[in-house]
Amino acid sequence: MPKFLIVDDHPLYREGVVHALSGHPLHAVVVGAANAHEALVALNEDPAIDLVLADLKLAGEDGLEVLRLIGSKHPGVARILVSADDSPEVRRAAQASGLQGFLAKSLPIGEMLAAIGKVLDGDVAWPPSSDREEPAPASVSLTLRQREVLSLLAAGHSNAEMAATLGIAERTVKAHLGLLFDTLGVDSRTRALARARQLGLTR
Repeated sequence: MPKFLIVDDHPLYREGVVHALSGHPLHAVVVGAANAHEALVALNEDPAIDLVLADLKLAGEDGLEVLRLIGSKHPGVARILVSADDSPEVRRAAQASGLQGFLAKSLPIGEMLAAIGKVLDGDVAWPPSSDREEPAPASVSLTLRQREVLSLLAAGHSNAEMAATLGIAERTVKAHLGLLFDTLGVDSRTRALARARQLGLTR
């Protein structure tokens, strides 16, 4: 049975999500926290927590920063950002932070459950717009980690092999791949390599 932590400073919304995720089909054990301190206490006391969902806007705190902090202290826990702001900028910020997904607060509960299920299976969950191929700019700027992932991708390494080589979790590799695909404007490994060659990023 999976165990989730919801970080949201609005009690009614938090309790609503707790209730929704505790039912069918996930049947998860769900606990709530209002801020970073409560979240870290919960994680320290219960190492069985699989997933943390945090609102972007917390009272006096940035939910994205809270998730980054959690990732640094509990790297094995999957992290999803939740926000009423579903702009591409917020999604890209979440991807750049190595998260495993983003959920808009406007999502129907069924879609939310499906996205969380993907993350629990080791996949990533991003809005549909990230799955569509879009024109890439004439030149792109990749982070050092993205270049490392691209190099390993070009060498034919699997996600598991990349994770072992880079010393990170496989779900983090998938998050970096998602951001790389978004930066290149593609939706698959094959297209990423083709676009990278077009841009002179690989041979």
